[in-house]
Amino acid sequence: MRITRRLLEPNWTESSIAGRSPVRNEEARRRPSRIDSRASAALVLLAGLSTLAAMTASCSSSDGDGRPVNSDGDAAADAASDSAAAEDVVDAGLEDAALVDATPLPIECEAPPCAVALSTTPASDDFSRAEGYCALLTDGTVACWGANNAGQLGAPEITTTDSPVPVRVPGLPKVTALDRTCAVDSDGAVWCWGHGPFLQSDASATTVEARPVRLPLPGPASKIAVAQDVGCAVLRDNRVVCWGRNFRLQVGEDLPLNEYNALPRPIPLAAGAKDIAVGVANFTIYDDGKLLSWGGSPGVGRSTPLSRDGWPTLVALDHVTMVATAGVEACAVANGVGWCWGGSDATSVFDNSDEYARALPSAVDTPEPITRIATSQSWTVSENHTSYFEKRRWCATSVSGEVYCWGLNNAGQAGDGTKEHALSAVRVKGLPAPAAEVKVMPYSTCAILTNGKVYCWGNNANGQLGAGLPKGSVVAPQEVKLP
Repeated sequence: MRITRRLLEPNWTESSIAGRSPVRNEEARRRPSRIDSRASAALVLLAGLSTLAAMTASCSSSDGDGRPVNSDGDAAADAASDSAAAEDVVDAGLEDAALVDATPLPIECEAPPCAVALSTTPASDDFSRAEGYCALLTDGTVACWGANNAGQLGAPEITTTDSPVPVRVPGLPKVTALDRTCAVDSDGAVWCWGHGPFLQSDASATTVEARPVRLPLPGPASKIAVAQDVGCAVLRDNRVVCWGRNFRLQVGEDLPLNEYNALPRPIPLAAGAKDIAVGVANFTIYDDGKLLSWGGSPGVGRSTPLSRDGWPTLVALDHVTMVATAGVEACAVANGVGWCWGGSDATSVFDNSDEYARALPSAVDTPEPITRIATSQSWTVSENHTSYFEKRRWCATSVSGEVYCWGLNNAGQAGDGTKEHALSAVRVKGLPAPAAEVKVMPYSTCAILTNGKVYCWGNNANGQLGAGLPKGSVVAPQEVKLP
């Protein structure tokens, strides 16, 4: 299977990289050197940037599957070197370009309570659109708000279906990392609550936990990532372990597809990762900016003749700094550029749209280089005997601290003050300080600002805006009432 490629020129102009709008506060005015240095690098980037095109119609397994051969057990090194030699792996075009500092802007708490990390809460099942968020606070505690129909708040004493204001998750030691409703504490123990693959049952890959439970992992962890029925962790000894349902070979290529509740087992070819993300496919990021993937296709973000590819293999992107997943959807930031891929735009089972039309990474056009990106899933919605398709949406934070969103905006979730569909990236209006992180769900958006405050906007049907507001939609960012 071969990949063709075409040139892409992002719409980055000198004025847009420096910031499309006036600096919004004195704190931002005092940070020109960092932003200016990133802007200069971004201008040089234009000369070398290219993007991946769709798989050609002549795609054939006769080209080879590009799998690395690992005969000596040095998993991480062999996976990178052997995969890079496969002819279906194409450089993303960044090798000769200047590097962009895509590090998120630092968070400096001005007045507690403040947040340092943000996550979305998982739904109770594949068809639920209940929304919520959790934040890691500067004191090492976690607070969650929004939907609670599957224990997403982690607080058994909260008996209501939703909470319009954040509540602290009780019983957690000092937390250092957060992913959905799972947390890593300072000793490396992993705690999870709500609905997910939490290793609490011999009969099911998933359980619902009203309070945090400790996962029996084979060692202390540094990072955790969970999806609907699969979990993975990066351990402190550099191992990567995964568990849960193996339907997409995310837990192990040597396990049967009908293995529904595998215990944690190492993924040798993924060893040495610094970060991990889990959706329909698993992704590991390394210190040198390489990205490996394995699992369901489309979803893995690379060419493969298989619908399930359980062999960790390089994705054709360099200088990757983060990956975000939501089911079959995934996005990455590579050298300040956002790249996204995932499922087709088929609107029903009768739609013959090419299943692999979006299987390879495609660069997204943003007004300036970005540091973080977030994505949601697409939905087929049925109301009043009518079905319609709501496509995925995205938001990103930029090197200057702006937040840009595009896609679905029927509840004001794009943040531009309207409810008009955002065909291209629009700037979120009304944030009182630059943003360091952004997370999205289909109908709402939340961001952490550099002062440690969290702001949300869009739909509030589950109280997911966290501001104590009544149900409805809000087009302007609202401050979350952190406890």
